[in-house]
Amino acid sequence: MRQVGFVMIVLALTALACNMPGIASGPTLSPSLTTPENIPPQQPVQNPAAVPPTELSREKIELITKSAVQIVAAQEQGGTLEMLWSGSGTLISPTGEIVTNCHVACGAPILLVLMTTNPDLPPEPTFLAEITHYDEALDLAILQITADEDGNPVNPTDLPYLKIGNSDTLTLADPIRIFGYPGVGGKTITLTSGSVSGFESAQVGGYSQRVIIKTDASISSGNSGGTAVDLYGMLIGIPTSVNPDVREDVTIGSIGVLRPANLITVVQQGSPGSPPLAQGAELPPSQEPDPYEPNDDYSQATGPIVSGSSIQAYISWEKDIDAYFIQTETTQAITAKLTNIPPGTDYDLYLLDRTTTLAKSETQGSEELIEYSPPQAATYWIVVYSYRGASSTIPYTLTITYDGSGNTGSTTTASPISVTGQAVGANTGKPLAGGQIGVLASGVSCSQFFGGANLDMSLVISFTETDARGFFDLTGIPRGADYAVYFIYGTSYACDNDWLTVPENAITISDLGIIKMPF
Repeated sequence: MRQVGFVMIVLALTALACNMPGIASGPTLSPSLTTPENIPPQQPVQNPAAVPPTELSREKIELITKSAVQIVAAQEQGGTLEMLWSGSGTLISPTGEIVTNCHVACGAPILLVLMTTNPDLPPEPTFLAEITHYDEALDLAILQITADEDGNPVNPTDLPYLKIGNSDTLTLADPIRIFGYPGVGGKTITLTSGSVSGFESAQVGGYSQRVIIKTDASISSGNSGGTAVDLYGMLIGIPTSVNPDVREDVTIGSIGVLRPANLITVVQQGSPGSPPLAQGAELPPSQEPDPYEPNDDYSQATGPIVSGSSIQAYISWEKDIDAYFIQTETTQAITAKLTNIPPGTDYDLYLLDRTTTLAKSETQGSEELIEYSPPQAATYWIVVYSYRGASSTIPYTLTITYDGSGNTGSTTTASPISVTGQAVGANTGKPLAGGQIGVLASGVSCSQFFGGANLDMSLVISFTETDARGFFDLTGIPRGADYAVYFIYGTSYACDNDWLTVPENAITISDLGIIKMPF
């Protein structure tokens, strides 16, 4: 068992070759999906050639390279953008519409779009984008380019883009080409090849549709949300995750998971908006006990809330959203604490400005906590949102403090911490770039996390990718608990139970120093 503050820590190898990508893991779909209703399957799209091609043409490869973008989730730090995680995406219209995975884009404070003009060089920061539609169950999101990299509004009309093919016409053994930005491929765009290995279907909007395309093409961390094409150069799938076959700590093989391109239409016609202020669409119960309703979006938000106030209110139906706003006069910390969450439910807490999610708390415990130092005095919104369940009989309690007033002092001790360090190879000593390091929720073991067909990211309280020098910064780790920590690198992983101990008096930012990984 390790405690934060150690200078040299060696992560014990407990399992290898998991082939589960960091950002590329998605939810396992059950036979019953929460998706937009009454949407028929997309009509077939005719292939543009009578004689099937045997390989992508140079012209198609050039177009795909320009249309396959890197998506970087970032936050503003000291006047510059700091990367939180990255994935891939595909331009699907000349006006800047992009499809990617929800787990790549949803929850990102800022979405930076990088484009490749020369495959020999890394992609260049080019645009900023916002979410217009998303579906968490399908793990897909639609973005729209809104500004250049400096924040100046733009309305593009002639961007390179890919046409969407008909994923329902795919058959077993059809060839597939994957374009994207996996960490193991370095900083430039990477192409891998394979074929269709299988399918899975489920009910979507009252219809049985393909929800998974299996492939033997290589998919790694950073490929999430990227570009899977047929030999006509048509977009037929979105790389999402990898299912490994691990036996006695040895990977026998792995199967990549794509979301079929036909599901793009389902998402486009579904509920619009950017989480979490996007799903307040259903009607509340006839006997609404919440005195603050309606407060389901920015325009209806309750406030301004006085610092130190404790609000008792209800998430009285599962699609309910409770929005509040404050008006700060200083840059002193904003603290929002959600307690008395009803048994059997899981509520989450968000802090937003007009365009982005600035901070969030998405644990599975009995309370949620956000501490955030705003860059300027302004109006901010605090949102209570149901991840699961609702109660019209048991109210939650939301306490909000800011501008240095109303603080009790108790939240400082209990506030989460950040853990930093550098991952290097145990044998080589070289930095391990592009790996994912994550902290599992207290009480969750390595076998629980890696034992399923797909990684359940709801069991992870914090994760990030290592940068080019192997450095990482894990945020939002609660004090006073022991944690299992995992590291995924390429097609391998290591995980150790009770590896990290965070005492109650841990410093806010704790550096673990150099960590030797067995890769």
